[in-house]
This record gives sequence, C-alpha cells and structure tokens, in this order.
Amino acid sequence: LCTVNTEKKTLVMTSFLRDLYVQLPEYNGKRYSNNRLNVNYVLGGMEMLNDCLKLNFGVDVDHNIEVDFSGFEGIVDLMGGVDIELTGGEAWYVGQGARAGMNHLNGAQALAYSRIRAIGTDFGRTNRQRTVLSTLLNKVKDLSLTELTDLANEIMPMITTDMTNTEIIKYVMDFFPILSELEVTTQHVPADGHYYGASISGMSVLVPDYDAVIQMLKDTIG
Repeated sequence: LCTVNTEKKTLVMTSFLRDLYVQLPEYNGKRYSNNRLNVNYVLGGMEMLNDCLKLNFGVDVDHNIEVDFSGFEGIVDLMGGVDIELTGGEAWYVGQGARAGMNHLNGAQALAYSRIRAIGTDFGRTNRQRTVLSTLLNKVKDLSLTELTDLANEIMPMITTDMTNTEIIKYVMDFFPILSELEVTTQHVPADGHYYGASISGMSVLVPDYDAVIQMLKDTIG
C-alpha cells in the first residue's frame, strides 16, 4: 500500500503480510470464515482484497495496480535496472553472475531477488520487494515532467489497473512538484512485536494485534 501526502511530501510504503489471519468479507453474496489475507485475491481479486483491508484495518484503498512477472521484468529493464546490495545467500538465488555486495540487477534478476522464499521469512521477502520499489522510485526523482509522462505511457501496457490512462497521467502531474523532495518510509503489517504465530485449521498464520496495527496505520498514514 503506497500512501502519498502531498502537503508533507511523504510516501509511506506498507506491506501487508500474506499470512495475516483475518476475517474475510462477504463477497458476491457469499460468507467466508477467517483465513489468510492472500485468500481474498484468489476468491475475489483486488476488489475483495480492498474490502478485507477496510473490514479488518479500516484502510480505504483508492486505486489498484497489478503487475505480473513479465511486466515486472519489463518495467525494471525499461528503467535501466536497479542497484541492490545482496548478501551471499541472496546472490546465490539471484544467480546470473550476482555476487555478495552491490549489484546492478536486470529485470529477471530483480524478480528473482523479490521472490526469494528460502531465506528468512515473508517479512524479509516483502522487505526485498519494498527495496526494489524504493530504488525504482529514486531513479525517477530527477526526471523532467515530459520524461516522467513518457515513462508512464511506456509502463501502462505492462500493468493492470482500475485507473484510466488519463487518471494515471493526472497523478503523475499532481505528484511531480514534490517528487524530488519526496521522503519515502517503509513498514510492514503486522509490526514487530504486535502479532503471534499460530497453526489454525492446519494453516501457519500470523495473528495480529488489531488495535496496535490500526493505531500504527493511523499514526503513519492517517
């Protein structure tokens, strides 16, 4: 979830962990019991996922952008790759000549880096995903408005979104004046110390402290 505050010139990037144990919303007339967060996408796509975030955490999502694996690779390559510092273990999984330390990753390598599951937990995996997104964002901070709109037009065919092309360009123009000064922070839900792991109905899940999560979101994104 990316939340932009144009007055404070901030962007907060929040990852919601896929194994969060949540109440699924009623969707298409069907009622569901509690389950993992990512089940929403399987059953009802982004619409049901939006409903779930609203039901459990009070978050209103304005728009959605989806990208598949080939689109992800294409966008990273279009933007000239990303410079990411890798651990030895990460470099092994990224492959294609990657080594421990700073690496310039192409689209395929950046995708492999973002998808690593064998190292650590999903907290680390979502952190790697936010790292890629933050690095891509830093690459566009010094672009002119024309360069930025041209880039957006090239990226549009690679994504699926509920926004029209005209709406996307309007957002680009709205955010352009603050882009060079934009302060980016990242976080994850659940936050450290505000959940416990459990096995429920044969599922390994993260049970969040809802009050703590909602307060964190109020403090960070309003």
